[in-house]
Amino acid sequence: MDKLTLYFDRNVGKRLPSALSKLRPPADIRWHQGEGFAQNLPDDVWLEAVARRNWIVLTQDLKLHVLESERQAIMQHSARCFYLPGANDGLWQALCTVTRIHKKILQLSLSAPAPFIFAFSANGRHKRVL
Repeated sequence: MDKLTLYFDRNVGKRLPSALSKLRPPADIRWHQGEGFAQNLPDDVWLEAVARRNWIVLTQDLKLHVLESERQAIMQHSARCFYLPGANDGLWQALCTVTRIHKKILQLSLSAPAPFIFAFSANGRHKRVL
């Protein structure tokens, strides 16, 4: 099987995925700005592009499942999404969080039927929200 690709949306920023990409993670790391997506690109547009590439979305935008166009894009293109906790955490804490939950993200990405969104809490627990 090919290596999975984790895609961090613009809400996460570029510092966290950039730092992770330098650590030889068990998945390829991509991010919104690094892919050349415009900062104001509508969510449903980049969601379609990312899902078509079979990439896994990581975001701190906790409302993708309640906004109609975003929800439709997720459903139509069988996107696999994860809500990350700690939107106000510094880089160190964010790195700690992602490294703590990455195995579960990869496992769910391979085993859960898409489309889906799982939300992670700060303690590493998760629940399916879509």
